[in-house]
Amino acid sequence: MAFIRAKYINGEYYFYLVESRREGKLVYQDIVKYLGKREDAERYAREKKLKMPEIKKALEKSEKVLDKQIARKKAKLDSLRPFSKVLEDRLREELVILWTYHSTAIEGSTLSLKETATLLAEGIVVGNKPLTDYLAARGHRNAINLVFKWVEDGKENLAEADLLELHRATMKNVIDIYLGVYRPVQVYLLGSSYTPPPPGQVPQLMRGFLRELNRNPKKHEPIKLAALTHLDFESIHPFVDGNGRVGRLLANWVLMKNGYPSIVITKRERVRYFRMLEEAQTKLVAYRIVRFFKKKANAALDFYLKRLVPYRPSVVPKR
Repeated sequence: MAFIRAKYINGEYYFYLVESRREGKLVYQDIVKYLGKREDAERYAREKKLKMPEIKKALEKSEKVLDKQIARKKAKLDSLRPFSKVLEDRLREELVILWTYHSTAIEGSTLSLKETATLLAEGIVVGNKPLTDYLAARGHRNAINLVFKWVEDGKENLAEADLLELHRATMKNVIDIYLGVYRPVQVYLLGSSYTPPPPGQVPQLMRGFLRELNRNPKKHEPIKLAALTHLDFESIHPFVDGNGRVGRLLANWVLMKNGYPSIVITKRERVRYFRMLEEAQTKLVAYRIVRFFKKKANAALDFYLKRLVPYRPSVVPKR
């Protein structure tokens, strides 16, 4: 008899195909195949019509461990504030390049990281890529700067005008029509079984989206709120184009206004990220996308601390 078993190793679950065999009165269980992480294991389980193991208690335990890691690193980051202007500018420049490269690459940009960095840092176009890819990078950089300004100005609530301005900044010169306006047409998500709502429902849904975002900022802790904000925005898909980029910008605004560093979802994580969004949209189960955001926030804290701690050795706790 074959079944799937989960092993919890260093904060991650790994799945194996196990076969049970009886020899006389003894029962042996042999690992016959490594299935990978949860998504690959679930795909295999569907194909072979096997059940996934129940790991709820272990998941809850690992969630608490992750939450403690984030809280500890966030406290350390807060102890290093305020940063020097020079250091903060250097960090911001590095972050803008990485964020822009990955966010536009997720949406199909062909620019390399070096080409993106050269364009944004030096204003020089290198390579022989489509013009829209260079324009998309510049637009995304401008949109990030707008989000930083919101944070620096202490903006606590977003109005519809803010959201439309963010879309215009992101997609200026990238699209010719429907810039800074809600979509008047139906859109479909390539490769997804989820279909966004019809255009006639978008204005009302977006009013509700902004109302909930502004009314209940303390309903969820900041990372979960950022993940659910992103999920709700992507589910409505209010624009003809640019929804992914704008949605990630909005999620990071939620994080940054609460003192967390912005996260960067990488090009390499694209397929997994889309699958988690689709699962949450079709099965109404948001656990995985929330946990994904927590892991990304944990990594973002590491990104900042790695660069900040050497400059403030006096506040680093003794080992």
